[in-house]
Amino acid sequence: MSGGLLEGIRVLELGAEISAPFCARLLADYGAEVIKIEPPGQGDPARRMGPFAGDDPHPEKSIPFLYINTNKRGVTLDIGSDTGRQVLANLAREVDVLVENLPPARAQALGVTYEVLSKENPGLVHTSITPFGQTGPYRDHAATDLVTTALSGLMYHSGDSDREPLRNSLEQSWYVAGINGAVATLAALFHRLTTGRGQHVDVSVVECLAAHLVQAVPFYNYMGAIKGRRPVRGSSFEELMPARDGYVIPSVQGSQPWSVVADLIGVEELQDQRFASGSGRIEHGEELKELLTQGLSEWDRKPLFQASGERRLVFGMAQDAGDLFDCPHLEAREFFVEVDHPVVGKARHPGMGPRLSDMDYQISRPAPLLGEHNREVYCDEMGYTAEDLVLFRESGVI
Repeated sequence: MSGGLLEGIRVLELGAEISAPFCARLLADYGAEVIKIEPPGQGDPARRMGPFAGDDPHPEKSIPFLYINTNKRGVTLDIGSDTGRQVLANLAREVDVLVENLPPARAQALGVTYEVLSKENPGLVHTSITPFGQTGPYRDHAATDLVTTALSGLMYHSGDSDREPLRNSLEQSWYVAGINGAVATLAALFHRLTTGRGQHVDVSVVECLAAHLVQAVPFYNYMGAIKGRRPVRGSSFEELMPARDGYVIPSVQGSQPWSVVADLIGVEELQDQRFASGSGRIEHGEELKELLTQGLSEWDRKPLFQASGERRLVFGMAQDAGDLFDCPHLEAREFFVEVDHPVVGKARHPGMGPRLSDMDYQISRPAPLLGEHNREVYCDEMGYTAEDLVLFRESGVI
């Protein structure tokens, strides 16, 4: 079995915070060699993103940074200086992929564009991830996760119809863009196999999210109407409801009659024939909700989930991080991998979602310390001398 399917592919990352670093991390997970460039001094702004291991706001203890940047080497470089730009150009000449999420105008000013870099490296795949893409009237607008989620249309369709649109949590727009960027980068590398040419991969965060609205946009196109958020009144099924120790999702899906659902929940009144049909459950939705709340309050989430599966019913439960950490299914599939970091020590990280039969997934490197691999990359691999590194340090280039 292979240790990495992208072994031999070299990636240069000029990424800040989440989108580009997560894209490069995915490439690294599949075996690519990734060199992460950070500004001297404070490094990637993600180093200042909480929460922090041990609640210690240390630049090497940011939990998001530790997760997003595994399997990479790290160097420091001031790409705003003349010397830094020359070093960057030398690095870009020797890699297969450049991943960055610089604002388009800043990338243009620094010469970090496909048009410039591909002159020296025609096979370069240059992946740019920005909120709105490289063209269009919004190209130079900055955006937060809240803004991209709102402008993509995703927020409008989240939540209940009698409330304001609901924000999705955990900065998911940037991770979605990173995933899309990694897939598009792999496609461009595959195309290079037959043509020998690289290309520019332009990833818009908003468009990545909008492309996931597989019902809402076609609905408007074909029907001329805006699909609203979910209705408030209903049968209370397929919705989160409180159990004794958290939230569950009762369901009528499966091959069993209503009596099996009612028997499982354990409230005798649920056996009433008024609730036996979908239309009846909607018509008597408020009463049904009260009975469900009564019955579910006697259940803990995991026993209910187990019992529903034994009856061939499709129930769910809302798992928190502790539940995931101790999940027997994830444990059986060896989902978590141990990472040993020189500052924060050992911890279990989430592994890969897909499984490939010809690749053993592993985290071979923890997230790099700031400038950890400067000497290794600049001296051992690029030919700069120790004296050069001293001068770079004294002048703030690294």
